[in-house]
Amino acid sequence: MKFLEKPNMPNKRTVTVIADYRMSSQSVKSLNILGISVIPTMGISTLQTAVCGHADMMINHIKNNRFVVAAEAYEHFLRAMPNAELIKGSAKLKADYPNDVLYNCASFGKYVVCNAACAASEILSEYQRMNRELVNVNQGYSKCSICVVNENAIITADKGISKRCKSAGIDVLEISVGNIELKGMNYGFIGGASGLIDKNILAVNGELKTHPDGAAITSFCKNYGVDIYELQKGYLTDIGSILPILEV
Repeated sequence: MKFLEKPNMPNKRTVTVIADYRMSSQSVKSLNILGISVIPTMGISTLQTAVCGHADMMINHIKNNRFVVAAEAYEHFLRAMPNAELIKGSAKLKADYPNDVLYNCASFGKYVVCNAACAASEILSEYQRMNRELVNVNQGYSKCSICVVNENAIITADKGISKRCKSAGIDVLEISVGNIELKGMNYGFIGGASGLIDKNILAVNGELKTHPDGAAITSFCKNYGVDIYELQKGYLTDIGSILPILEV
């Protein structure tokens, strides 16, 4: 097993992911069937209950075994990932926006998509050092909003992200807003309900047929040789992203 070289972009079969500690037993079992273990997050009391366990709210994969982690979750991930190099974030997470989106940056291929005004300084410094191409957007919930299909293709319902990413040369499938569950909120986001678990397999937390753009999502992924693996029955549910970290 080895850490993914690039965040959110496995080259081989994933064997470990990070996901919300409240992920359904059905979804966990579906991953286990493929030989994938789940590192559960923890609840952060200063965040809103709906997102307090979301991985994309507390940890950001930089490269290989290097991660930036919210101070509140640092000890938790230190125990859960003893072979990882963890950088503790200095800013404190709070329930109000934008103090809740410090670690919510979407990295894939050569790009980093985030609201630079909201992102943790440690994340920006790491990506700047690596010369990643920053796509600066207004949406602070960038990782929540972006489903990574490959290093140059994403799915999002956010028009601002869509426009800026297209301008950067990224292929974007723009879907309708809503139709994804997130308990305690009006709706969730496609990035928070998905994650690549192999170069050619996208895990989605629910059934795409429940989404009005389900067929378009399937077709877009198929164009990139990516198959859909549905983790549970029922509506798509935002669980704060499925973050692949270890592969065979």
